[in-house]
Amino acid sequence: MIYDNIIEKRTVNNGFHSLMLEISADDYKRVYDEFNKDIAYEIVNNHLENRGDDGKALDVRIQPNNKDNIVRIFADVHYLGNEHTEYRRH
Repeated sequence: MIYDNIIEKRTVNNGFHSLMLEISADDYKRVYDEFNKDIAYEIVNNHLENRGDDGKALDVRIQPNNKDNIVRIFADVHYLGNEHTEYRRH
């Protein structure tokens, strides 16, 4: 997966961070052959690590959109009370 091709959109509401990652379905399918929560967590965690972001992703959801040829991944990112996040590659 080419993480440089991910589009990230963030919102912050009363200190709560949410993010949406958009990936072309073609890029996604080059690496993964299914859509599931474990893969979505892996993508979000790798994306955060590549950005040097210490947030902890929770409530990760994946939503393929065949019409637009885009895969969207949504996550809540928590910072308060976090120790430095250690990422593990699968």
